[in-house]
Order: sequence, then structure tokens, then C-alpha cells
Amino acid sequence: MANVRQVLRHCIEGLTTLLYPPALSCPLCREALPREGFLCEKCRLLLELWRAEPHCRLCGRSVDKAGELCPDCRRQPPLFVAARAAAPYDGVFRQAVHRLKFRGEQFLAGPLGKLMAQVVAAEPLYREVQLIVPVPLHPRRLKERGFNQSALLAQELGRQLGLPCREALRKQKDTLDQVGLRRGERLANLAGAFSVSQPALIRGKYVLLVDDIFTTGSTAVHCTEALLRGGAVRVAVITWATGAN
Repeated sequence: MANVRQVLRHCIEGLTTLLYPPALSCPLCREALPREGFLCEKCRLLLELWRAEPHCRLCGRSVDKAGELCPDCRRQPPLFVAARAAAPYDGVFRQAVHRLKFRGEQFLAGPLGKLMAQVVAAEPLYREVQLIVPVPLHPRRLKERGFNQSALLAQELGRQLGLPCREALRKQKDTLDQVGLRRGERLANLAGAFSVSQPALIRGKYVLLVDDIFTTGSTAVHCTEALLRGGAVRVAVITWATGAN
């Protein structure tokens, strides 16, 4: 009964915010905009400052010097071409994805997806991407939440970039929640969790994998492995946020 009430509450909140998004307010911090625009000056500046910091050239997480690899990528380079994020997993940026994911504010997929699309369009490594594929939820989790936030972000990316979006992956293993698990535990937890549901859609394609958050990269690693086994030729990753869990 509690799960039913939670789903209903999320649906009502999501429908309300979808139909009546805050007018003339920043979608991230919800402060009133001093003039009509997309983001408030504070959030825009925070994003610019973070993006100017050095990031791992493979996974996109913060590093000490520009052009270097993070310890995880030095130890075991990932199979994906690169992973990039639109924002740090911190402050209002973390709160925004939590509002989308846990409070059902589905209208946020629009502005978050738009900012993600800007990152993709600016990354030379992503210029030949042919297909967008979201990270799937297990059917049980999808039933509880009522929507897949990664699929909503992927659909907005498709609209912004003019690329097809297809739900070509499935999650057949009902895994433990990743929160609180170490990187090795996360990788083990997701082993065998993902597979390609429609190989014909991805065969021979350069795929852009879409997720909401990149922390250890375990989800991206296992989804990339599944896509390459299923026939994709290359996989790149884009998420809303990246950083420590």
C-alpha cells in the first residue's frame, strides 16, 4: 500500500510540475530569474567554473591536472570512448536530479537534457554518434517509480541533437541499491545485469549511452559491455552529473 501511495504522489507531483512548471524561475535552484532566461546567473557561473576545472579525459571525473587520467582509468581503462557530464553531483545540481528522480518533477528532464545536449555537441569525440540509448531500470523499479529518468533525459537529448532514441537495453537482474557500495562491490553487483533487447537497432552503430549520474562508472561499464557484445561498434557516455557518491 505504501508503494502505491508513493507512486500516486509522484505521478500527481510530476503531472502538476509538467503542466505548470515554475514560471520565470531557474530550473535548478528555483530562484526567480532577474530577466527572462534559461538559468540564473549564479547557477550558470557555478557550471562554468566547474567545467573549467580539470577532468579525467576518459571518465570525466575531477582530477588534479588537465589531460591526466583518474586512478580508476589508469588502473583499468574503460571500454567506452569517453564519459562526460553536464554538472557536478553536488549542491543544486544534485538536488535537481533528485527532484526529477525521487519527487517526480519530470519537467526537469527538459532543462537537464538541454544542458547535457550542449556538452555532447561541444565534444569532438561524440560528433559521429548515431543512436541514443538510455540505461534501463529493472521492471520492478520501473513499476515502483512509474518512469525511467534516464529515458526521459535520453528522449530530450534526441530532440535537441536530432538523433534517434531507442530503449535497446534491458535490465534483467534486480540488483541491490548501489548507494553505499564500493567500486568493486558495485561492479560485482551489476555483473550480468544488462543485455541488449533489440540487437538490430544497435548493430554497427556508434551509441551514446545516457544515465542520470556517474559516480564509480560501474553502470556505464556494464552497459557498455552489453552494447558492444550486442553489436555496437563504439559507445560514449553522457550523464547529468558526475562525482563522488
